[in-house]
Amino acid sequence: MKETGMELERSISPADLMHATLRRRPFSHGEWQFEWKVDGFRCLVFKRGDDVAITSREGKPFRSFPEIVAAVAAVPGDFMWDSELAIGDGRGPVAFAQLLKRLSTTSLRNMPAAARRHPARLFVFDMLMSGTRDLRELELTERKAHLRDAFDDTERLVYLTDVDSVGELVFEQVTIHDFEGMVAKRKASKYTRGRSINWLKIKNPSYSRPAALGFGHAGT
Repeated sequence: MKETGMELERSISPADLMHATLRRRPFSHGEWQFEWKVDGFRCLVFKRGDDVAITSREGKPFRSFPEIVAAVAAVPGDFMWDSELAIGDGRGPVAFAQLLKRLSTTSLRNMPAAARRHPARLFVFDMLMSGTRDLRELELTERKAHLRDAFDDTERLVYLTDVDSVGELVFEQVTIHDFEGMVAKRKASKYTRGRSINWLKIKNPSYSRPAALGFGHAGT
């Protein structure tokens, strides 16, 4: 029997997120695409009607980002996204410190001022549901096509662009522009639960926030 949207909402949780396996060196390959690794908090975004839920990879709700909730609520349709929550362009110790400060702002009275001082952005890189349809069995390129058609970039919502084949060139740009690293994804891969060799993360050893290079980081 086909699952309904409500059943899918219950069956897909942060425990079902797909995670990248660490790789030491960058590479290039025609069967892979490559993304900048944003330094923020991984989150699962679900929207149905006027209801929006943003949940951390540990299953805790993100309630301190009303500007992101409003931006997601304005997108037509029902969906579930995999994404990274960050400040600015998602790189560097200052932006991450601002993100932590935003996360600690739990008073409804203080949230609007905090959002004005340091507005957050959602970098969206995968789509797990479209309407009541489960997209996880589709190849990555098909899921990304659904995602690209789902919304237009705004100040708050950003489609995380991928670059085809030339991973070593992408990693050069990662180091030049001080990003945390790069994520390589096999274009034909389905969305599977847990750590996968079809997603590989290559960290930038010279990144300006060294704490991000260790294990246990809340990002991808």
